[in-house]
Amino acid sequence: MKKALICMLQLHKSSGSARTAMENIRYFKSRGFEVHVASLTMDAQSLKLLGAIPHKMLPWIKSTGMLRRKWYNWQVQRLRKNLNVDITVGHGDIQEQDVLTLHNCVFLASELINNKPLDPNHEMSLTHGPQLKNKSFKKMIANSNFMKNDTIKRFGVPEKKIEVIYPALDTKMFHPQLDKKQELRSRFGFSDKVIVSLVTSGNFKKRGLDIFKEAITTLPVEIQQMADFRVVGKDEQGSYKSELLTFDPGLEDIENYYRAIDIFVLPARIEEFGRVVLEAMGCGLPVITTEKVGAGELLEGESRDFVIASHDVMLLKKALTRLISDQSLRERLGRLNAEVAQKHSEEHLAAKFDRVFLDI
Repeated sequence: MKKALICMLQLHKSSGSARTAMENIRYFKSRGFEVHVASLTMDAQSLKLLGAIPHKMLPWIKSTGMLRRKWYNWQVQRLRKNLNVDITVGHGDIQEQDVLTLHNCVFLASELINNKPLDPNHEMSLTHGPQLKNKSFKKMIANSNFMKNDTIKRFGVPEKKIEVIYPALDTKMFHPQLDKKQELRSRFGFSDKVIVSLVTSGNFKKRGLDIFKEAITTLPVEIQQMADFRVVGKDEQGSYKSELLTFDPGLEDIENYYRAIDIFVLPARIEEFGRVVLEAMGCGLPVITTEKVGAGELLEGESRDFVIASHDVMLLKKALTRLISDQSLRERLGRLNAEVAQKHSEEHLAAKFDRVFLDI
């Protein structure tokens, strides 16, 4: 039996990158591989339920820093040799692998968020820089064309070595339920206004909460009065607080939150993919996002009018005004987005993964 080794420094079950690793596990199991997983942080029982064999790497004496990454890399390379694996899939944390699955453009992110280059001594610079400069992989999976293009331009990685594979949507969880909308709105305590929400795991600056706040502040009063503006995410509220903004707590059943709101907004400075966009689409929502969000590449037809330039408060203001004031447009885009999202379910991943993994 062939063996696959999937490597991720911290495999937190709920993170987007961890869900991509889970997609890898299910794919290799479906192709008859013995699947091994190497991580410092993992839910071993969940991995075993997927049919994988977990290998918990020994932690470094300090919880963070470059030495921890070097220690993890050394352990993984030793495990590769001992297991005699046929294919190794890295997720940005090891220096030698057959397939590099990259989740972040750390250099571009620093430029777009902090307006300066990433410190060359930063641990992510010292990790991703050598990976991409040395091209220490046979193939790379980028989670968007946005990421692919930056990698080619910045590091000269040949285009033929990069395959764009978008993360998949869990269609069992994220799908419309219009018949439950009013019930869910009552449960979340929503008014009868148009509910506009920015949903994120955190890092409000990266996700453009300040841009959202400025845009809604400059909306005509009559449009402001038609809507209820909300934010889900864990970060310091600080300067983001506003009489127009309500901060909702993080939710276990985010799919029901999507079903209860009317418009999803993610005016991010950068989001290499952004699963929240695909999840909102899957639940039948109109989406406003930016050209610097990878998942925006999935929007089709009329919905593409709502992929705007990042940092552009006026364009965000116009997009919000159109959707808040036009219920038929919201419903039309919601139906379109739900149909498009179905094309990106996990069952469509196998053929895409075959092009990368079986070729190797």
